[in-house]
Amino acid sequence: MEKRLVLLLACVAQYMLLIDDTITNVALPTIAQHLHFSEAQLSWVVNAYLLTFGGLLLVGGRLADRFGPRRMFALSLAGFGAASALSGLAPSSTFLVAARAGQGVCGALLSPAALALLLAASPEGPARRRALATWAGLIGLGATTGLVAGGAIVQLVSWRWIFFINIPIALLALAAIPRVMAPDRQTGRRQLPNVAGAGLATLGLLVLVYTVVETDTHAWTSAWTIVGLAVAALLGISFGISERLSQSPLLPPELLARGRAMRADLMVFLGAAGLLAMFFFQTLYLQRTLGFGALRTGLSFLPFSLCMGIASGAMGRLPQRIDVRIPIFVGFVFAAVGLWLMSRLTPGSDYWSADLPYLAITGLGLGLALVPTMGVATGDSEERDGGLASGLMTTAQQVGGALGIAALTTVATTRTHHALAAGTHPAAALSHGFSGAFVLEAVIVAVPGLLGLVLLAPQRSTSVPADGTYADSNLPLWP
Repeated sequence: MEKRLVLLLACVAQYMLLIDDTITNVALPTIAQHLHFSEAQLSWVVNAYLLTFGGLLLVGGRLADRFGPRRMFALSLAGFGAASALSGLAPSSTFLVAARAGQGVCGALLSPAALALLLAASPEGPARRRALATWAGLIGLGATTGLVAGGAIVQLVSWRWIFFINIPIALLALAAIPRVMAPDRQTGRRQLPNVAGAGLATLGLLVLVYTVVETDTHAWTSAWTIVGLAVAALLGISFGISERLSQSPLLPPELLARGRAMRADLMVFLGAAGLLAMFFFQTLYLQRTLGFGALRTGLSFLPFSLCMGIASGAMGRLPQRIDVRIPIFVGFVFAAVGLWLMSRLTPGSDYWSADLPYLAITGLGLGLALVPTMGVATGDSEERDGGLASGLMTTAQQVGGALGIAALTTVATTRTHHALAAGTHPAAALSHGFSGAFVLEAVIVAVPGLLGLVLLAPQRSTSVPADGTYADSNLPLWP
């Protein structure tokens, strides 16, 4: 019973973080009006959270392993609740951006601690797969719920409550921790991680994502973008040197040696780039092209969430001996087909007969693919490294999403401007831009399906015990 409650708390915390990824989107116009944001500044209400979250997840994973996931879970949960309160009380645009960055920092510490607790409470085999299926299903559910809740709160209450809503959730979870979570095990590993490397890695990711985000105003070939990418690369090289010299690296060699997990993280990166970009462009399509309101837009994503949840749940009950390359390939290709179909949407398309089926297809595909991919990414990590393994995976998810949105926005904006210059009607020009983005999303999402076939081949043991099972734990590709 206690393990189930631990799983519930971990999922509630992650669900709260995932909601915050999208809940602000539909509130941005209202926030801009109340706090006098300029158009350029407004993007930082989202970016301040996304960049600090993605940039500090490696640190969060290592701190969860060094100081214990329960301790880090409690501290970061309290910090996230406090930062949410400050966001809701923000009197100015600068204050809100700073508070959103605080939410991102606490989220980066909270997410890997939550997943480490989930892994520790889930024994290997079917229970672990069911837990990961629930975790994967939260991605689509949290993003969709954020859009629905954001629209409802803005229309019915106040935009400030999109942040205040986190406070009672955090307080209830904090009150439950002493009752359901056992103290952290004393592992003897209490030395601080590579602090200098943490700063270099975080700054490198921030510069990289910021540079790509800014390509909507600075061309890819501009001096601004080239210098930004060069600085990010230099920081990345410096991080590698720092790691080699450190006695307590953020990425220990034994973790990097787990090739299958690293390849699965790459697949999560690509899958998240397509998924979060899909939410971004679908939201714009529904509101700007079809004229949907904020609440109706959020509700329109419910079929996607339902289909993704059904597929994720089915994967959690799949027999352990199934080769995961099959659902990974089928799922990502299925999602790619759904995204490609979205590229055919026009201002005259009907949501019920066109967009809804495409959302359903994409949700089913991602639900099939993400559970086994996440399982490979975290399944061969020891319990003491669960926070780091989950931090790496969630970093891939957050940074992949940020880079995907930024790069594809540049593509969509360029196509839209060209169409407008040619005299195309504004609504049709927008659809033309979105169409190009959806095509590239389909390509991006298809790639991890192909990578799964090639890079996740089973490693069979040469000995077979009397019970007919293989001794090599790498044979069943399920973790």
